[in-house]
Amino acid sequence: MSLSKDEAENLAKADEVEALVSQGYTHKQIAKKLNIAPSTVHRRKTIGAAIRDRIGITVKPTVVERKDLPSFDRWDMPGEKPDDLGYDDLDDDIPIEDLINDRKERFKRLDGKKTRRHTRRVQVKLPGPVAITHFGDPHVDDDGCNWPELLRTVEVVSKTEGMFAGNIGDTTNNWVGRLQRLWGHQSTTVDEAIRLAHWLFHSVPWMYCVLGNHDKWNHGAQLLRYLTQGAKIAVFAENTARLELEFPKGDPLRVVARHDFKGSSIWNRAHGPLRESKLNPWGDIYISGHRHIWVSHHEEGTDGKPRHALIVRGFKAYDEYAETLGFYEHQHGESVTTILDPTHPSPMQRVQVVWDVEEAADILTWKRGKYGLTSYSKRTR
Repeated sequence: MSLSKDEAENLAKADEVEALVSQGYTHKQIAKKLNIAPSTVHRRKTIGAAIRDRIGITVKPTVVERKDLPSFDRWDMPGEKPDDLGYDDLDDDIPIEDLINDRKERFKRLDGKKTRRHTRRVQVKLPGPVAITHFGDPHVDDDGCNWPELLRTVEVVSKTEGMFAGNIGDTTNNWVGRLQRLWGHQSTTVDEAIRLAHWLFHSVPWMYCVLGNHDKWNHGAQLLRYLTQGAKIAVFAENTARLELEFPKGDPLRVVARHDFKGSSIWNRAHGPLRESKLNPWGDIYISGHRHIWVSHHEEGTDGKPRHALIVRGFKAYDEYAETLGFYEHQHGESVTTILDPTHPSPMQRVQVVWDVEEAADILTWKRGKYGLTSYSKRTR
């Protein structure tokens, strides 16, 4: 089978690499000798193997004895060091036991740092039941953002004792790249979008804020970190917020919030968070957004604990992208509230899901009133 000109050149380069490998050169040494990157060495070998497979031949490169390598017999001689390969004398000032212990302690510190970053313990100092109103994708600068509903939600959360907020991501559109043209489809400017985002972050007490895909574009994460300075935010996470809420009394409750969980199914809209709850059964509540739909699902896990899988739609009521592709646009579910009662004797009643923020505020106030913590007639901080 004949070779094209490019294939012949690539095969010649692969043979050159194979010849050096057979002489005992490492990829790094071959790269230095041929003045190419180490990754190019691997790529040339891979391309050569693919060409040989296609034409059905095996090419054995010529082996040339290399004089500058020690023999294997000399390599194995006690007391000898492979100076011929360019190694310096090994530093034996530190005993090997101390070196190993140092590596072990460094790993422990790194492991602890990653654990703290992935799981955040939040001490809720307020006694009795509390609630988290999870804001779906706000898109505050989009003309399709339902501002009357957003303002209503912000007002209720800010005035209800024991009520906190959660931001599931995509605070603004933050159009970048080929999507920058969409700035022309909305009436707000970049500066106005930043001001609106700043207002939202400083309007309510946030139990958590996670970033969505829009938030991460064009260094948006750094901008949002700047905008949230001075805001009341317990946990700010770029990907997943794993909160273990500890209360003055009762059992801790765990929330796993992410802009979107992996996985989807036409048969089960809650597939993403539900899948996460089964693969990593750590939390009591698994909540996401991104898909502009609202879903509520709960079931008992194999450990007997009830778990809630939720997707919140968000405040973008009119979506040109969804309309163009023919997606069904849900009309409700801008936010969802989870009422947490850590002292309730029944595990099934420790988390209550309510889809209307005012109704959730009334239920929370009533529950707190039962414990003598809030007057039912006064739903303000």
